[in-house]
Amino acid sequence: MGSVSITRREVESAVKTLQPLPQVVMQLVELVDSDAATVEQIESLINAEPVLCGKVLQIANSAYYGLSRSVGSIRAALLLLGAHAVKGIALSVASVAALQGGRAVGKAERMLWHHSVAVASYAQGIARACRWGLRASEDAYIAGLLHDIGTLFLLTKFPKLYQPLVLSESEQLLITRERELFGYDHADIGAMIVEHWKLPTRIVRAVGQHHAPYLPEGESQQLAAAVALADRWDAERRGGVHEAGDFPDPERVAQLVPIGEQEAARLRQDVGGSLDTLCELLLGQ
Repeated sequence: MGSVSITRREVESAVKTLQPLPQVVMQLVELVDSDAATVEQIESLINAEPVLCGKVLQIANSAYYGLSRSVGSIRAALLLLGAHAVKGIALSVASVAALQGGRAVGKAERMLWHHSVAVASYAQGIARACRWGLRASEDAYIAGLLHDIGTLFLLTKFPKLYQPLVLSESEQLLITRERELFGYDHADIGAMIVEHWKLPTRIVRAVGQHHAPYLPEGESQQLAAAVALADRWDAERRGGVHEAGDFPDPERVAQLVPIGEQEAARLRQDVGGSLDTLCELLLGQ
């Protein structure tokens, strides 16, 4: 089944031409991750970018976050949601915009973003249920949102070659064909993109290894386990067919993500109608 139709070098060059994340978002990630950030510093940084500010407030007020009252300022969002949540919203908005590049979003692309938002929501819920802390919960959301960014990249950059593949029911078949056609699979390419955007290494590794048979070592391990479990849950939610090798070892994932059946059922039920609204807001439509 064929030789590589697009060379590795072409894929790598295409990744390098991707729009970078805005400087203000990179500064925000660094500031919040330093744990030395003040509300005033974060507020000032986001308020300096009116479009980003408006989008963050729009999403903070959406049904997804379920606030008891609406927020009219970044300060109010920070006080009600926390710095890591606001950072996560800003990073989500910037990541989607960077890949979208101002284009209209097609049906297949919209479907993939919906899956990514669902995985992000599941992964965040898993991290919260396991009490991993605020930063880890938002890391799980971002890693979940970006876990298939390589798939979205291939679909937008090489649509004629790639679109027929995303209809495949087998994840392993998809990965095999990606490697034949592009020299990389979508997880490899996703890691390249996240690294190109200069996001933390823990996010890069979680994205790059969400289909690997073995989870990465170190601080990325729990994060990758949460994303892998969330990915499987959404595959099941959509009624997709998956095989044992599509995700990391389920026994190891269960050790790292000790969630009982009742808690898992509750988390899976909670991800519902608010996803459609969140997708519309992120995609700007």
